[in-house]
This record gives sequence, structure tokens and C-alpha cells, in this order.
Amino acid sequence: MPTSVIHINGKTVGEGSPTYIIAEIGINHNGDIDLAKQLIDEAQSAGANAVKFQKRHLPSLYPREILEHPERYEQHFQYMIPILKQVELSENEMAQLNGYCIEKGLDFICTPFDRTSADFLQTLDIHAYKIASADLNNVDLLSHVGSKGLPMIVSTGMSYRGEIRKTIDLLKDCGAEFAILHCRSAYPVWPREVNLKMIGWLKQYNVPVGYSGHDIGIVIPLVAASMGASIIEKHITWDKKMDGPDHKISLEPFEFKRMVRDIRIADLAMAKEDRFLLRGEVLNREVFGKSLIASRFLSKGTRITRDMVSIKGPGKGLAPSNLDDLVGRTLDRDIEANGVFLERDLDPAKDSHWDIEKSFQSKWGLISRFSDFHDIIELNPKAIEIHLAEKDLDLEFDLTRQYSQELVVHVAEYLDGKLMDLCSASEDIRKASVDLVNTTAALTAKLAPHFKGIPKLIAHPGAMSLKAKLDKNRLREKLIQSLKEIDTVGSHLLLENLPPYPWYFGGAWKGNFFMDPDEIAGFCKETNVNIVFDISHAALYCNAKEKDLGEFVRIVYPYIRHIHMGDAYGVDGEGMQIHEGDIDFDKIMPLFSGYQDTWVPEVWRGHLNNGQGFLTALRRLSQYQL
Repeated sequence: MPTSVIHINGKTVGEGSPTYIIAEIGINHNGDIDLAKQLIDEAQSAGANAVKFQKRHLPSLYPREILEHPERYEQHFQYMIPILKQVELSENEMAQLNGYCIEKGLDFICTPFDRTSADFLQTLDIHAYKIASADLNNVDLLSHVGSKGLPMIVSTGMSYRGEIRKTIDLLKDCGAEFAILHCRSAYPVWPREVNLKMIGWLKQYNVPVGYSGHDIGIVIPLVAASMGASIIEKHITWDKKMDGPDHKISLEPFEFKRMVRDIRIADLAMAKEDRFLLRGEVLNREVFGKSLIASRFLSKGTRITRDMVSIKGPGKGLAPSNLDDLVGRTLDRDIEANGVFLERDLDPAKDSHWDIEKSFQSKWGLISRFSDFHDIIELNPKAIEIHLAEKDLDLEFDLTRQYSQELVVHVAEYLDGKLMDLCSASEDIRKASVDLVNTTAALTAKLAPHFKGIPKLIAHPGAMSLKAKLDKNRLREKLIQSLKEIDTVGSHLLLENLPPYPWYFGGAWKGNFFMDPDEIAGFCKETNVNIVFDISHAALYCNAKEKDLGEFVRIVYPYIRHIHMGDAYGVDGEGMQIHEGDIDFDKIMPLFSGYQDTWVPEVWRGHLNNGQGFLTALRRLSQYQL
């Protein structure tokens, strides 16, 4: 069946995936294998996914008379036939280039212009076939290549719509996995002639659609990518002034690198058709947004009238759009003057039938701050995670009774306006971070006698930066040094796996360490440290690095002693509500079927309104055997 994605060498290509960029070397190597390798190097340096070459068996393509005496034919034969003879690489040279691409981590794609070439390329185990525009109506070659079981990328230049339809039907009948590229086979093609709206027309066939460009510059490929082209193919050359038919419409290495950079930015900007709020938007919504507020004290049993409701900030309760639904409801609780109306005020019986106690076999918990601890603990979780802010350490927090919950304490993420960083190259910051962990450990020891079992202490390793890419070996050494200086005072210290682009106040941050599953597992094995597994952070890392989240879980599972459950979106949308992001919980949750330790839903701002966001997450997770 046709599909909007195909798979090339393990990479998903098509709707919802990063643009697949092909550096078309073609015949721009001019028959020189060393130049071909240099262009492969440049394609890799630029960040391309693949390089593409061409293969011809000239005796299969042209009569002997044309090959031996092109001067007897029209001018274009006189020009092209000698060039094709000169640039054709031997089978041994093509095999070398295939191996060189694999060594460089690039997919090797090649255009066969005849059956003999297609058969040879199959012996190289190439990653995909490209079909040139000139062969879009070559049903013999299309059927032959389509039967080989490799993905195909087919250009549509110099073709009419009817011919395109016929070829697509043929490839579907063959059962081929294929993509279609919009193309204009003129050298060069001018902007007024490109007609990128064909990308939208081609999408009706439910196969990946791309763009193969013979235009000048990088603007049109960038526009094509932003219009939904899943594949961009563009020629690369060492020098546009070199002899040959394609150099003048190619990009030199620095231009190709700029094109890839800008397409990757466009990929990020395009994202998906989903809508979610950024962390900064959530905060601004609270500060600048409005809620439905009780204009005076309202007792339980009151039937709400319009004059009882005001609209004021902050945006922490029912949004003003719920006004008509709220008026006429009967309250099942007291609300103080200026207290916010909540979702429960619209339907008090909504969750009455749900028994949270019977929903989970493992030790489910909730997150609290000092300020809402007593409200959250009344929901009777099996574990409580107190997430500290730096200023909380200066507050009095005395407990006067025993609790049945297990205790988890999360070290604050800031100190003196800076990020806590146990990996910092700055000794002042690193030592201050160690002191913060030790102070938190001492506080945890003070609280521990009021709870069940041995408490857990969570700390972020740090290792973030605003721009620079930090050295992992140095970060690792600093973290090991910090661990030696931490006194957990009887708590179990857990390090949290980190996201690739963490959200903090003050800039776009980049993670540098403790994100990769093998890296984490290796560190835990060597240092005998365990982790709190943040599934949202892990998903963001997998999205950024095109890794499998399930495999991530399997690798780090032996070291997990506590879990943060949250959804994720893209590469930086962390802490989303369950089932509102990219994570396939139906696939991932069975991996935790035997898990018996503590875990909490970590939905950003989920603690508001007596933990309503956390409760929603728990309800959605209750369908899984956890």
C-alpha cells in the first residue's frame, strides 16, 4: 500500500520526519574518484543525509554508431557523448565510493540509466535507487528496478501529469516503496518556471514528495522544504566554473552547508500541526491571563449566578470562555472571595467513580512544594516528591506527624541566580552545587523520620551551556569529583537523565552530558549510582537523535529507582500532559510492567489547583499495568 513515508537505510523519510537531504554529485566528479571522495567529504561536513551518483552502461543506452561517431549527429550528441564516456566510473570505482560513503555515515544512492547498471548496483547493496526524469515513462526500467525491493526516488521533470499518474500506478502495482520528486529539467531553471505548487498536487498520491532542484542558489530548496517537500536533492560541486554540464547549477560546499543549515531551521519551525504551549507561554498565560473568580465568599450548595463571578488575573483557574457553562452550576465546596473556580466546579461528579488506590500496583506518587505539601498529601499517594526551589531552604517546614508515604526530595535547580551544575568547569559553581546537594541531603535527613523507608534524593548533573559544545570527558570527570564530595546522609542519591534542549530562564540552553542511554548506563555501572528516569527527557533526546525510545528504556532500566512520567513534543517540548505529545505510551508502558518502585507524574504546572494536572495524568496512565 502507498504510504506517506518510506525507509532508507533505517531512516524514516516523509511526512513528520526531518527533511532528507541528498547531495547530488552525479557526474560532477568529472571521472576523478579522488574528486568524488572530496565531494563526499563536503556532503558529510554539510550535514547531508545521502549522496547520489549516476551509473550508465553506455552500450545498453546508445547504438554503437552514436558512441563511436558522435560527430555525425546533432550538436547535443557531439557535446554529451564524449562527456559521458569521460566521466563514467568503473564498477570497481563505484564499489569504492559506496564503501567510502558507508564509512562516512552517508547513504549511497545511485541512478541507473539501464537494466545492466541497475543489476550491478544491486550487487553493491546500495541504500536506494534514483530514477531520472528522463526515465519516468521507461516502464521497462521502472518495473525492473521496482522488483528489486529497495526504495525508489523518482523525479518528474519533463513529464506531463498523465505520465506521472501512470508511473505512480505502475509503481504501486509493483509493490515498490517509493517517493516522487517535483523537478524541472532545465539547466538552469529560473524562479518563475519552478512551479513549487506541484508539491501540493503530488501529495494526493499519499507517497513522500520532494524537490530536485536545478535552480540557482539556496532559496528555492528552502521554500520547497517549508512547503512540505520531504526530500531535497541538490547538486554539489567543488567549483561552478569546472567543465561539465551540471557544475553551473550546483552549489559549492559553503553554499551547500548554508542550505542544509537553513533547511534544518525550517524543519524546526515547521514542526507539526499539533498545538501545545511552550513553558514560557504557560508562565505568561498565568501572569497575563484571566480566570473566573468568586466575587465574594460562596458556600457549598450555592447556585452560581453571573454577579457571583468576576474575571481577573492570574490565569490559574477556569478560563473566561467557561463563563456560560459555570453560571447555573451548584457548588460542592466553599470558595473564598477572590478564589478561582476550577474544572471540578463544572462537573463535581466527574471523577467520583475513579478509584485511584486500585489503579496502580506500583508505588505511585505526587509532586509537591513546601507550600502545597499538606494539600497534596491528602490525596494519599504512596510516595511524595518534594521539589525544592532554592529559597525553600530558608523556610521553616516542620512536620508533626508520621506519614505512610515514601519520601523523595528533588534538589533545587538554581543557586544564587545561576544553574546548579555538578559538572561545571567553574570550581566556584561546582562547589556551590555540591554544597546545595549536601544542604538538601541534611534537610532530607531531618524529614526522613516522618516517612516510610529510606528517602531518595534527586539531583540534576548539570552540563548545560548556552552556545558552546562542552567536552564530555571533562564533564564526566567533574561529575565523578562532585559525587565524591557529596554526603547523602543516608539518602539514596539519584541522578536525572537530561533533555537535549532544557528550558531555563534566560536563554536557549543545550545539554551536553547524561542524555545518551549508553552513556548513562556506563556511568551508572562504573560509579554505582542509579537514576531517576525522566521519560519526557528521554523522548526529547530520542527525537533529536533519531533513536528508539523503547531501546533507551531497555538500556537504562537496570538503573532506574524512580520515574518521572510526562509526555514530550519535538526536541524541547518537555513535561507535557500524558497523551498530548509524541510518546507512544501503548508501546512504552509495557516495558515497565514489572516495575514496583516509586514514580510520579511530572506534568509542567500540574501541581496547580490541588494537583489537577497530576490527577489527569494519573487517570490517563491508569489504563496501563503499572
